[in-house]
Amino acid sequence: MRIPSVCIVGPGVVGQATGKVLVQKGIRVGFLGVVREQIEELKSQGFNAFTKDEIYNGNYDYDITMLTVPTPTVKGKIDLSIIKSAAMDLGKRLRYFKKYHVVVVKSTVPPGTTENVVIPILERFSGKKVGIDFGACMNPEYLRAKTSFEDTLNPWIILFGAFDKKSGDMLEMLYKNKFSCPIHRCKIQEAEMQKYVHNLYNATKITFHNEMRQIANNLGVDANKIFMYSAISCEGMWNPAYGIKDRGPFSGACLPKDTQAFHDWAQSNGFDTTLLKTVIKVNNKHKRKLGVSKSKKYEEIQL
Repeated sequence: MRIPSVCIVGPGVVGQATGKVLVQKGIRVGFLGVVREQIEELKSQGFNAFTKDEIYNGNYDYDITMLTVPTPTVKGKIDLSIIKSAAMDLGKRLRYFKKYHVVVVKSTVPPGTTENVVIPILERFSGKKVGIDFGACMNPEYLRAKTSFEDTLNPWIILFGAFDKKSGDMLEMLYKNKFSCPIHRCKIQEAEMQKYVHNLYNATKITFHNEMRQIANNLGVDANKIFMYSAISCEGMWNPAYGIKDRGPFSGACLPKDTQAFHDWAQSNGFDTTLLKTVIKVNNKHKRKLGVSKSKKYEEIQL
């Protein structure tokens, strides 16, 4: 079966890395954007790139469209206006389509956005029906800005949520046998939430170590050594499955007493342990909510 062609809508860091890697894999790719300088630069590099006014109606003949547009946070809230506009524009293009097409959201969006925001806009402006005339997937990216091309070329996982099997099959055809990492399917909302879990965990880990580093620095001890040794000794570091199973709040002989003891000691010595305080508070809240029986399921291996 023919490998699907792809149009990247929103050729920023994510869009360019995605499209350029797919081109390297032998896939026909086009870039569609609104920033003329960006489009001209891609053209000068030999890529097929267009402003939204340069390719329209029947000239838009790709099999898959990937939405890689920004979803910025403005005044503490996510701004979906750009992805809504992109979905509106794409819907107008799909109105002229005779063949089946798959729309892939790669932008980071809250759970429910693809199905409750993007798909209804596509249906409204195309006059077509998801699951019949077009498919939909959510395919998060995990690249780092400084190594965007290399991360896209060598992914450690490919995950996508599919509206239905047909949607997922077409997207998987794009990736299959081209990358060595595992390919996983899930529900669309699971893919949307997984991307946030991915980023929020990274943010929390950085914040925790910054909090501990400040204390170490004030004590005059080497935080780098402590963290390096902890990466080896701490099961939460070397065992990917640790802490992610549904076993309720942490309990046992060590974690409850040591979190509270260190927090009290830190407060007594004038150190800020805001994150640790929150960990204790949230864990205690879960204990009250779930009850003692479930919290006892989470026993530490090391005492």
